[in-house]
Amino acid sequence: MSEIDHVADLGVVPVGFVDGEYVVELKLEERHLNIGGIVHGGVYCSLLDTAMARSYIKAVSEEGLPAVTLEMKVNFVGAASEGTLRARGRIVAQTRRTVLVEGRVESEDGRLLARGTGTMMVIEQTG
Repeated sequence: MSEIDHVADLGVVPVGFVDGEYVVELKLEERHLNIGGIVHGGVYCSLLDTAMARSYIKAVSEEGLPAVTLEMKVNFVGAASEGTLRARGRIVAQTRRTVLVEGRVESEDGRLLARGTGTMMVIEQTG
């Protein structure tokens, strides 16, 4: 399975590292909107989780070191209903077993729509 297949159903396109942050984009479609006609909160959560997790996983190695999100907090601060969203994630702090990450989702014009923080657990490989 290719890298994009993990989030392709949602329409997320990995961009890669830009200025030290991992970036993903999503061109909004009707399926991303809630009953009120704005982006569903779960879409923001998926974008944040993808960008924040990959900011660590893709920074560690080309193959990516296994890690899982232990917890994530999201603040929804804006709404969108069209255009392309851009999510950015970055590492804030790291220990041997955990990684603190943060991210944000912005509209095409740079307006902040959501902010998130998360804690990831590094999975030690055996064998």
